[in-house]
Amino acid sequence: MPCTALEGKVVWVSGATGALGAEICRQLAAAGASPVASSRSEDKLSALQTDIQPIGEISIIPVDIKQEATIRAVADEIVLRHGRIDALVNSTSISLFADFLDLDDEAWRDILDSKLMAYVRTCRAVIPHMIEQGGGSIINISGRSARQPLPTHLPGGCANAAVNLLTKGLADRYYNDNIRVNCVAPGPIESKRFSTIKSSHEKNESATGARPVLTRDIGQPLDIADAVLWLLSDRSKHLTGTVIPVDGGSTVCV
Repeated sequence: MPCTALEGKVVWVSGATGALGAEICRQLAAAGASPVASSRSEDKLSALQTDIQPIGEISIIPVDIKQEATIRAVADEIVLRHGRIDALVNSTSISLFADFLDLDDEAWRDILDSKLMAYVRTCRAVIPHMIEQGGGSIINISGRSARQPLPTHLPGGCANAAVNLLTKGLADRYYNDNIRVNCVAPGPIESKRFSTIKSSHEKNESATGARPVLTRDIGQPLDIADAVLWLLSDRSKHLTGTVIPVDGGSTVCV
C-alpha cells in the first residue's frame, strides 16, 4: 500500500498502549496518518508518543474506557483539534485468564465492560461525527476465541464473539451513511499477553486434561497492523461487515 493511501487521515486508536494498538499507531504514523492514541495510562501514552514522534505525527489523550462521558469528551476533543474523525480503531483488551469456576460475576463484568462495552461506547461517540462529515471507517479488534473457545479465556471469548456481531450490526445499520465497519480477529500474536494466555492454558490442560489448542506460527503485531491499515484504506472500499481472521490458518472451524 502506498504511504499516500492514509496520508492526513485522523484515526483514533483506543487501547493504544497494548502490543497491537501501539504497532497500529506506529504504522499509521509511518503511513502519513494522524493517529490519536488513547488508553488509561498517561505514562505509557507519553512513552508511546516519544517512540513514534521520530516516525510521524501522533497525539495522545488519556481516557477511562469504562466512563461514557470521558469517551464522548475524547471524540469531541479530536474533532475540536483536527476538524474530523476519519476512523476509529478499537483495540482494548484485558488480560484475565482462569478456569471457569474460578471466575466470579465481577470478573465477567470487568472483561465485558472493558472489551465489548468499551467498543460500544467509542462507536456511539464517533458515529454522529462520522454521519455529519459524510462517512468514516471503524475497525474492531476481536480474536480467534470468538469462534474457537479457549477454556481459560471464556469471558474474553464471549466478548470477542459479541464484538463480531456488533461489527456486522453496525455495518448494516450505517451502510447508507457511508460508514464502513469491519473487524480483525487475531490468532496468537507474540506479546506479553500471549505469554499469559499460553501459561494459563498449559496449567489448565495439565489440571483438567483439556485438549490442546492448535497453534501454528505465532504472528507479530505488524501482521495485525497491516490488516488494519488495509481495511482503513480505499483498497478495501467494498468491504464492510466482515471479520477477517489473521491467525496463520490456526482456527480449526469454518
